Amino acid sequence: MGKIYTENGWLIRVQGNEHPPVHVHVLHPNGKALITLDGDVKNSGVPAKVIKQAVDWIKANSTVIKLEWQKMNNPRGKSS
Repeated sequence: MGKIYTENGWLIRVQGNEHPPVHVHVLHPNGKALITLDGDVKNSGVPAKVIKQAVDWIKANSTVIKLEWQKMNNPRGKSS
């Protein structure tokens, strides 16, 4: 799995064999969340402060996320 960011005990990752739209998973000791590049959040227990930090990081690093998504979900380089 494509871990792309970690901070203070929580992390952001891109998983393979995923469904569109491009999104990341936030894993925290208290829960998990799915966040799309356009800011849609499906949260299950991640503190609001961490969600805000994650959304800010996602906005600032969308290119990194898109590249990791392509690598993890399109390994042969085919167009999506």
